[in-house]
Amino acid sequence: MRYSHTQFGWLNLILLTGATTYGLIMFGVLSGPFKLIPLGIAVLMLFLLIFFYALRIEVDTDSIHMTLGIGWYKRKWALSEIVSARAIKTRFIDGWGIKLTKHGWLYSVSMPDAVLLELDSGKNVLLGTDDSDALLAALAESGINVHSE
Repeated sequence: MRYSHTQFGWLNLILLTGATTYGLIMFGVLSGPFKLIPLGIAVLMLFLLIFFYALRIEVDTDSIHMTLGIGWYKRKWALSEIVSARAIKTRFIDGWGIKLTKHGWLYSVSMPDAVLLELDSGKNVLLGTDDSDALLAALAESGINVHSE
């Protein structure tokens, strides 16, 4: 393994834990059919918490791996399909999560730092990270063209 790093989305952890707790408290306090609304919200917030509390990026001899949360969502790209990589800052509107941005697909649990991977297909992938220098160094060591913006 050339590189392995886990970034925790601390703001996600705090906000989603708070929202889950509040929903469960409201479920306990309310009565009647409306008490199911905060329970549903609490379950949704718990799911988001489990899914987006952390982002793990690993670079080995032939690929780069990305895993969100407890590992329900994983992606992998062969190093041979990566043309270049560079550090970028995402926009506030890009936020966190999995979404299509003006630069390509973003996978992030925090903002604004990310590494943009330009693929030989012409598509781009953005991996949110709080360790972009070390990730870029590992990619450069793997023969990827790394450049600054």
